[in-house]
Amino acid sequence: MKNFVKVASLVATLALAAQVNAAAITPIADAVNSRHVQDAADSQIWVSGDYGATNGTDKLCWQTGYYPDGNPVVGCDAVAAKPPVVQVKGSLNLDAATLFDFDKASLRPAGQEMLGRLAAFLNRNSYSQSVIVGHTDSWGSDAYNDRLSLRRAESVKAFLVGQGVPAGKIVSQGMGERQLIVSPASCKGTKAARQACEQPNRRVTVDIEGASVPANQVEAWKRELTAVGVNVTK
Repeated sequence: MKNFVKVASLVATLALAAQVNAAAITPIADAVNSRHVQDAADSQIWVSGDYGATNGTDKLCWQTGYYPDGNPVVGCDAVAAKPPVVQVKGSLNLDAATLFDFDKASLRPAGQEMLGRLAAFLNRNSYSQSVIVGHTDSWGSDAYNDRLSLRRAESVKAFLVGQGVPAGKIVSQGMGERQLIVSPASCKGTKAARQACEQPNRRVTVDIEGASVPANQVEAWKRELTAVGVNVTK
């Protein structure tokens, strides 16, 4: 009996709606789970002016069981246009003294804290890949510095992966002393003074590539990255 009442109610509702002078309102292309009743014959949305509502509001459109959480319909709902998406990239320059002890590749607690913030950001955002590159100063042999720089880059990668960042989206490389920021020739004084002078050369860089960010969220994206020391460019 209850099922009969439900069916009768549905038939009555559809019959009443069919008598309404429907205005020509074009629905969105994806009408699945639509908020409003759509005519299967001509894909028009059923509307009614019986309630004296202003045209273009929800009160004129027949609501489905998916209302109000279903897909919005042009002409019935205020459908906001999606903002354009822009490509941005971030470049992070990490001081090796923050990440590692001298001549070591094991992460220090301060380095783990910084990388933890970076991992949280990477896990919240869409990007194609991040490239981690280790760099050393000019002290030591080329072969030794190549190995040390790679070990440091791989330590950073391992930590990020441990924080949930997909390993397949991280590339780690060791550049040794091939991309010095400070020229050793400009460093004078004692051995300790010259080593301190070359501190900027001892670093790990992280480049975030292929990030697609809605245009209206770029500034927020920049602020979030700046909080972990990342420079953002378009």
